Amino acid sequence: MSIKALNYALDIKVGDPTAKLIFINLANHYNDATEYSYPSQELLAERAECSIRTVQRKIEMLIDLGLIKKKFRPNKTSLYEFPNINGYDTLDVSDCRIQKMVTTNSHLVTTDGDVRTINNNHYIYNNKKKIKKESLLTDLVLTDELKKYATDRDLDAEEIFEDIKLWNEQNGNKKKYANLNAFYMNWCRKESRRKPKSVSKVQSDQKDKTMSVRAEKGLTSNQINYMENIIARVEKLQNDPRYSYTNFDRLRKDIETAMRQGTLQQILDYYGMGN
Repeated sequence: MSIKALNYALDIKVGDPTAKLIFINLANHYNDATEYSYPSQELLAERAECSIRTVQRKIEMLIDLGLIKKKFRPNKTSLYEFPNINGYDTLDVSDCRIQKMVTTNSHLVTTDGDVRTINNNHYIYNNKKKIKKESLLTDLVLTDELKKYATDRDLDAEEIFEDIKLWNEQNGNKKKYANLNAFYMNWCRKESRRKPKSVSKVQSDQKDKTMSVRAEKGLTSNQINYMENIIARVEKLQNDPRYSYTNFDRLRKDIETAMRQGTLQQILDYYGMGN
């Protein structure tokens, strides 16, 4: 905790009550030694009594106002910097008197008298082993890096992001992962592998010998029944990690395309249903 950071946050006019509360919470976790604040978005949402998505929007608002700067850290909480705090004139708190402090096992120094600031960031309260923190999938943010990762594989980044959100909602929005970006990239890799090949061109029987794309035809009732049987078999395999991310709308579209192109065996082989 930093008295200077708290006074700074309390004095700033934000224009949004929720954003102001999140800003104060960031200041409450400000470390004078490192000059960073690094609480998790989950903790900020709990303290501000709002959703994680609201926290993300308000943080972007604070960034746009120039009140904070955000530094992303893989597998760790982001760092939040207060760019204008060093030019802030702290309030005079020299008249603040601590009447009594009791010595505890945490090695706090007892004193009576006048103080200016109170900062306990350097005290070690326990020696417990740090537990590797996992983040909720709802914290996933579609960054430019992730968009490029998807487009490099001829995938729609926004569509992948929407698929992940819908899949997470189906599972109660309770999924947690150590690295959300890695989860998104892994999803892209799976989608890229199952993406059907482009439509091939064949030689037409026309006299001019020009190339034409094979005309698409509607599926027969037998083909439709066969496709639904394949989807039903995949649905029964949802407990298998290999099939847990299946987008059934996309699977139905891939099977229909494969039937028209004569590449159905590739889809069956991918899902382990060949022959």
